[in-house]
Amino acid sequence: MKKAVLLALTLLLAACTSLQKTPPEEKFKKSFPDHKFESFDESSVKGIYEVYDGRQVYYYLPDGDVILLGNMISKDNRNLTRESEGKKMAAGLKNLPLDKAIKIGSGKTQVVEFIDPNCYYCRMSFNFFQQRKTDVTMYVFFYPLSENSAKKIRHIICSKDRASAYEDVMSGKLDGDAEFNLCEDKEADEIEQAHQQASARARVRATPLFYIKEQVVPGFDQRTLEQLLAK
Repeated sequence: MKKAVLLALTLLLAACTSLQKTPPEEKFKKSFPDHKFESFDESSVKGIYEVYDGRQVYYYLPDGDVILLGNMISKDNRNLTRESEGKKMAAGLKNLPLDKAIKIGSGKTQVVEFIDPNCYYCRMSFNFFQQRKTDVTMYVFFYPLSENSAKKIRHIICSKDRASAYEDVMSGKLDGDAEFNLCEDKEADEIEQAHQQASARARVRATPLFYIKEQVVPGFDQRTLEQLLAK
């Protein structure tokens, strides 16, 4: 009887020890099997792990076996979550088919932007970069968020002078009941498909989204844009 009790205690102790030594990543997989991820790393805070699912960063706390959602802000007011997401997204923004983008300007600094032509902040960014044509070259990819936006995009792509058509659309000249050039053209189809693939590769979820000097800037953050352009 004593041997049986001793054996049971030994097995129980071994099981507890094994559970305690379970790596955090394996524990996460077991506790949250439906949460697929691309990366699982230690965060800057001891005991908290950063999980990236291809779209967003969130956190896992093994002590408690819980998921934490939201932004991690440092004491110097840096959004560590956004910075990490930007670095991970940047990998998908390298080697984009820039020959399929709408090219605006002739400056030495290259800026890639994903936009929706009806997006309010996209139009703010348009006005901002209109003043920087001599020092910035824009490569614009489209990410439509509505049927009307898709029509405006098709109109731009179908135009002989795409840069001019882009400026007409973004300046509001084709708002309201304007007629669009919705051509049936193989080249236009290929360009639209290239933009869709680029948006998927960059994992665009909202517009505008910028890629400047290997850094991702989500949203029209004018201060950050100006800082990057000044470097």
